[in-house]
Amino acid sequence: MSEEQTPVIVRSATADEFDAVADLVDAGFTAGPYGHLPVTAARRALQRDSAGRAASGALLVAVDASTGALLGTSSLLRSGTPASRLAVGDEAELRLLTVAPEARGRGVGELLVTATVDEARRWGASSVVLDTGDLNHSAQRLYERAGFRRVPEREKSYEGTGIGWSLVFEFALESATG
Repeated sequence: MSEEQTPVIVRSATADEFDAVADLVDAGFTAGPYGHLPVTAARRALQRDSAGRAASGALLVAVDASTGALLGTSSLLRSGTPASRLAVGDEAELRLLTVAPEARGRGVGELLVTATVDEARRWGASSVVLDTGDLNHSAQRLYERAGFRRVPEREKSYEGTGIGWSLVFEFALESATG
């Protein structure tokens, strides 16, 4: 089996991986459509705070089953926690999903989205919400393929920052009790 076809495992990050996850988030977002923009100190702190995101919900990683290399990560946050900015009530929030530039095209993003939604379902969340920039077309396609729908009434503009619009998506979950 070639390296591109080795299985990918999604699991919770371990504390000894937190620095590597932070590096992965930095690299993934730098290689994205907004990588040319300056990163604010608050954004840099959020990207580097793997431990805080893990404590606020779940910090997932996708790893190559053969080598153990980190290929991607996502954070699932409970509403009202420090890194959550959209989730209210019993919603869960997906943040900072990224795939290492060299691992893109392997389906890692889809695996992370599925695992994140499954984790929110285990929590009993009513839905998973997220936002992404209007220029991040690959992320928008990924979320739409996974069954998320846009929620324009929750979107906002970051005019003058180079980001443009923040598009909000939601994945409604069935009740965990019914």
